[in-house]
Parts: sequence; C-alpha cells; structure tokens
Amino acid sequence: MNAFEKIKRSWWVLLSFIVYLNGFGFIYVGFRNNNKNWVLEGIMYEIPWIIAIILYNNYQVLTILVGFALILMLVSIIRSIWVAVKLADVYDNEDKYTVRPTAISSHSDPKKNDNTKTSFGCCLCLIVLFIVFALIAL
Repeated sequence: MNAFEKIKRSWWVLLSFIVYLNGFGFIYVGFRNNNKNWVLEGIMYEIPWIIAIILYNNYQVLTILVGFALILMLVSIIRSIWVAVKLADVYDNEDKYTVRPTAISSHSDPKKNDNTKTSFGCCLCLIVLFIVFALIAL
C-alpha cells in the first residue's frame, strides 16, 4: 500500500487534536474494524468533556474536569498515532493478518468467549469514578 492510501485510511487521527472530539476518532475506527475496546476507549476520552458541558455553571468542577480532559486528550493523541502506525502495518500485511476459516470439532455445544461483561464493567467503573470525582470536587 502506498503512502497516500495509508494517510487516507488514517484521517481519524486528526480528530484527536480537536477539543471535544478527541474520542470520536477511536469510536469511528473501533466500529470500522469491529473492535469494541477502541469504541470504549473513545467513549472514555469523551466522558470528561460531556460532564464538563453538563456542569458548565460550576467553575470549580469545570476547571478540574477540563484539566483532566486535556490530559486525556494528550493521551488520546499519542495513542491514536500509535494505533494508526500499527494499523498501517496491518494494511501492509493484510494477507498475513487475514482470518482463515478453520474446521470446527464435532463438539455439539461450543462455549462462546464473550468479554462484553468485562468491558461493560470496566466502562461502568470509569463512569462511576468520573461521577465520584465530580461530586468530591463540589
């Protein structure tokens, strides 16, 4: 894949540099690549901005939340560049990373490996931490 195609597929990294939108790049790339963890990561980067918008009248909480959100924005910039570089490697080696069908054993009831409960629990824990942090700052 040429450099122009890599840049075209990595446009979502620019959203990390925009205040209030820094998590939407991860949400987009998470849905595009069917990766729930990236979607949750994008939501995590957006939560402080959403709470800051809701609590815009309380300046003490707003100052702390905006500071926290700017730190998370810096983290999202670094992380999005890192993910874009790794995805470029995947795009270069698509045949190497292609999922090939395999023969399934004759087991009648295979167990499904579902990490949705764990991911939801982590996301819920982060939301509760942000709310507790906002209440303590009041």
